[in-house]
Amino acid sequence: MFGRFKKNPNPEEPKATKVAEDPKETEETSKKAKKTRESAEMKPAAKSEDARPKSHQVSASPKEAEIPFVSIKEYSSAIKIADNIDWEIAETKSALGEYLRQLDDKRGVAEKTQRLHEVVAKMANKKVTKESSNQIEVNGLAIVLDATASNELDAVESVVKSYQQRLMALQQAREALRALDQVGDTEGIKYLALEREGIPEQILLKL
Repeated sequence: MFGRFKKNPNPEEPKATKVAEDPKETEETSKKAKKTRESAEMKPAAKSEDARPKSHQVSASPKEAEIPFVSIKEYSSAIKIADNIDWEIAETKSALGEYLRQLDDKRGVAEKTQRLHEVVAKMANKKVTKESSNQIEVNGLAIVLDATASNELDAVESVVKSYQQRLMALQQAREALRALDQVGDTEGIKYLALEREGIPEQILLKL
């Protein structure tokens, strides 16, 4: 009986041989794990390289969106410059007329609102106080919170004033060109006009 029990541990001996083979497998698995770690470390680097040109493109886009206010245009004659100014005058008058209509509407609403405030204040026996400032500035940009009819009126008045000044400058430039219209023998002469927002400020005559 004892001899039979002594033979039982023999099947466990192959397990010891398997354990002896495990270090080879662990070496192979460790090499594979090392390769996967190296490949995993390389992937973030590739992503960071791909991200660099994207961020560069985003930073460059505002520069591409900039519109120059000053330009130089070439004309074949003073008449061509005058025709361009006439077109600018017509466009400015059209826009100015539209803003003048808006100005009348905004002024009417602002006056009605002011009268309503005065009536309500009189009924409540309270003095009409000046509206508190609802404007803030962020990096030079004025932001009006909860804009009122008075704020809209001020904005439209500013636009109307700007168009009136532009129209006056265009008309003055058009009048100044009449002297060039009378100059004879201008064949072969090029007219380089330095323009600011479509208004000629300087004309260079070039042969």
